[in-house]
Amino acid sequence: MFFSSEQVKRGRKIVNTGIIILFFLLLADIALSLVSNGIKGLAGKIFISGIILVNIFFYYKGSRIAFKITMLLLSGVYIFIFGLLPSYLVLGLLRVLNVLDSFGGALYLVVPAIIITAVSILVFKTEFYNDIMAFKNYYDKINKTKK
Repeated sequence: MFFSSEQVKRGRKIVNTGIIILFFLLLADIALSLVSNGIKGLAGKIFISGIILVNIFFYYKGSRIAFKITMLLLSGVYIFIFGLLPSYLVLGLLRVLNVLDSFGGALYLVVPAIIITAVSILVFKTEFYNDIMAFKNYYDKINKTKK
């Protein structure tokens, strides 16, 4: 499959932005764990966050396995940022306005379904996914020619 260099550049920017978001999510997770559990629950969070950060380090060093693991982690980050976070925010707003219980609780299912569907359509219409796949294919091709 042929991709333009502009798609590869956009894909690289999207992946690097996702890695930065993942880094901040890890820091926020450690901070929340520290606040809620104190020092007791912090060791496990630091261990898991350390493994993820080492994986990102190996990704930047050129490891193909680390690249695949990083892409898997980034898919979770993008699902959270583009799908779940807006759903939680809208559900929180509707709960404050006392609208959710007015239809017998059906809005608890309908609102997230509408938001996730709309976001999915926007992601595919803006070629967000295609840019990431262009970068992934470029990265795979570069790593195959290195060895």
